[in-house]
Amino acid sequence: MRKRYLIILTGLILSFALLTGCGMTRTAEQSQTSDVSSTQREEELQAEIDALQQEIDELKGAQDQQDTATSAEDEQTSDNSQTADSGKSSGSSGNTSDGMISMEEAQNIALERVPGATAQDMSIELDRDDGWYIYEGDILYNRMEYEFEIDANTGNILKWEEERW
Repeated sequence: MRKRYLIILTGLILSFALLTGCGMTRTAEQSQTSDVSSTQREEELQAEIDALQQEIDELKGAQDQQDTATSAEDEQTSDNSQTADSGKSSGSSGNTSDGMISMEEAQNIALERVPGATAQDMSIELDRDDGWYIYEGDILYNRMEYEFEIDANTGNILKWEEERW
C-alpha cells in the first residue's frame, strides 16, 4: 500500500513538472510576442508625442504673432487715449477722434439711469474686453449698488445690475 502511494505521488510530481515546464515555454513565447507588440506600441506613442509637440510649437508661434499684434494695438490705443485725455483737459466733450465716446459722456449715460446720483458716487474706467472697448463701473447711491458696462463706441448700455446693500 505504501508502494502504491509512493508511485502515485511520484506520478503527480512528474505530471506537475511537465505541466509547469510546458507553461514556461508558452510564457516565453508570449513574452517574445508582447515584447514585439510593446516595441511597436512604444514607437506609435513616440510618433504621436512628436506630432503633438509639433502642433504645440505651431500654436506657440501663432500665439507669439498674435501677442505681437496685440501689443502694437495696445501701443496705438495708449497713444489714442493720451490724445483723448489731452482733449478732455482742454475742455473737449465730444466723441474722441477714433469714434469712441468720452468718459464724461459714459458717466452721463450711467447717471441718467440713477436720479439724484452724482459723479462723486461713481467709479468708472475704460477697459478692453475681447478686443472691444467698454466703460465699466459702478454707482453707490442711496444704499444701492449699480454695476454697469457701456459700449465705448456706441454708448449703448451692455450690462446693468442693481443690488441693495
